[in-house]
Amino acid sequence: MQPEPDEARRLLEQELADPRYQRDATGPLREAAERFFGWLEQLSLNLGPVDLPLGPVLLLILLLAAVILCIVLVRPRLQRGSDSEDLLTSPAGITADQLRRRAESHAQAGRFDAACRELFRAVIRGAEEHRELAEQAGRTATEAGAALARAHPAQARAAMHAAELFNYSRYGGGSLQRADYDTLLTLDARLQSTQPEAAQPETSDPEGEQRRQDAGIQQSSGSEQNQGARR
Repeated sequence: MQPEPDEARRLLEQELADPRYQRDATGPLREAAERFFGWLEQLSLNLGPVDLPLGPVLLLILLLAAVILCIVLVRPRLQRGSDSEDLLTSPAGITADQLRRRAESHAQAGRFDAACRELFRAVIRGAEEHRELAEQAGRTATEAGAALARAHPAQARAAMHAAELFNYSRYGGGSLQRADYDTLLTLDARLQSTQPEAAQPETSDPEGEQRRQDAGIQQSSGSEQNQGARR
């Protein structure tokens, strides 16, 4: 037999009134939440004839604060994970010497993060100007440091350390110091005074070399014939 709607509602209310359900539905967290929301409901701002409830306003402020906190704390970590290597973006047509002057200007002003970045760009641009590295758009600091290390094996460790300094200045969470800038200055000076160890000597023209050898043979044969005729 199916009960009537009113009877079914009454039976359900009796069942839910059982202490077992009440015990399961309560607890320290629930009680704390109920006290908190009850406190919010009691808050109000009296604006003359109007009482503005502060509960919803406070909840909105707390929500905005949580969003801002997530942006401040989480976003830099995500950037370090997804884009931990900055691109070596330099203005088109700028020379290594111009980048060095910009680096020195930053260093004199105490901006060693910017100074180290500009000086590392100058090192890479100088290698490109000397045909030690091929110009490559969109190259990261780590990629450039690895290419420089291959061109100068004796300076491989210093080249990779310079790339690490470049990345650290962007996402390391700290600031570079004068000692870091001096390290890059030392690397730059060494690279300017040495030739790339991995560079291959220019290949000669094989056809031209063969022609020169043939010409030498002919000249030698002609000289021998002239000497024989004089005898």
